[in-house]
Amino acid sequence: MTAWEEARDGGAEAEWTILHDRNEANQLAAIARCELLNRQRRKSLIRYDFVAEPAWDMLLALYVSRHARQPIDVESLCLAAAAASTTALRSIGLLVEMKLIDWSHSGVGERDVDIALSDEGAAEIESYLRDILHRVQLGRDVADRAPKG
Repeated sequence: MTAWEEARDGGAEAEWTILHDRNEANQLAAIARCELLNRQRRKSLIRYDFVAEPAWDMLLALYVSRHARQPIDVESLCLAAAAASTTALRSIGLLVEMKLIDWSHSGVGERDVDIALSDEGAAEIESYLRDILHRVQLGRDVADRAPKG
């Protein structure tokens, strides 16, 4: 199973990881999985093109893949974005230009390309995910201190 498929199928596990795993890297990857799931839920409820954000979906999928130490190829990344291939390829070009992702040839064919978050891209995503993690932890701390009954 690819990192993307795990993200799509691991909602309950991801939520448990966020709250209970003491390893921050695992927590951040779990938040990315939840973000992917939430975005897919949103897309199933709101069917407008202007809501689609393929570049963001790609960054989240690349973060999950990075955490799983699994490369992701262009085709899989386009699927993760759930966008037309032309839109997805434009987004990839933009993300490369912004230095948020890197690409490398993984084989002999013209299409054998792996895409990965750059260190700068990973830092940006982790900053966003840490903000969510801190809000989740703050909410859990407040709930733990609330009077029972």
